[in-house]
Amino acid sequence: MNTFSRYRHRYLLLALAFLCLASTGRADPTASVPAFKADYTVSRAGISVGKAVLRLEYQDAARYRIQSSLKTNALASLIDSRSESEEAEGEFVDGLPRPLRYSAKRTGDQARTIRMDFDWERGMVTTEVNGEKRSLTLGPQTVDPLSLHLLIMLDLHKGTLADEYEVVGGDRLKNYRIESLGEAAIPTPIGEMAALAVSRQRPESRKATTFWHAPELGYLPAQVSRTKDGKEKSRLTIERLKR
Repeated sequence: MNTFSRYRHRYLLLALAFLCLASTGRADPTASVPAFKADYTVSRAGISVGKAVLRLEYQDAARYRIQSSLKTNALASLIDSRSESEEAEGEFVDGLPRPLRYSAKRTGDQARTIRMDFDWERGMVTTEVNGEKRSLTLGPQTVDPLSLHLLIMLDLHKGTLADEYEVVGGDRLKNYRIESLGEAAIPTPIGEMAALAVSRQRPESRKATTFWHAPELGYLPAQVSRTKDGKEKSRLTIERLKR
């Protein structure tokens, strides 16, 4: 029996569970995507160059916090020594994540700091990149880079993945086109798992990112590949998951 046959019944059970929730009201996002801490290995050309962590916490049924970090190892530091950290806080409105605050810090050759404050009453977000402030107009479902992870996971759970998402990227709004690339069996240190491949790319950009979302992990990415001009620049593979 192949990987997809083994998980076919699980997909059906997930779909039935969602239908039951939908019949009694809006699905609880904290139940659809439980809190987690995921550790990833970062590699280039098959060589480990660092570690990354993605963490989701719920303060209550209406508020969330997402954190991510990346740090290169000693080998990678010979070429590009850097670290990155991000944090976003938000609330759920009609079952969808709505960011309130976001911050990011990157060290190394392209060091920068970013802060975003979302004012949904005014429909504006104030961004600050390396001390320079700017105000941008929010769309009804505009999110920050971290909240986008949560939004896509929830949309995959509901089967309502959009064709495009709008993200506040530093000092400007960015639109990412989404393409479903089908299913694949992904080998990882925590076991092989069926996953749905989803590509994310800005129009006219030479860069693209593909995420392999595993239904058995609540649609958490089991693997992530970043490419430029069709050539892979880095890959993240899940190695540990804690709920």
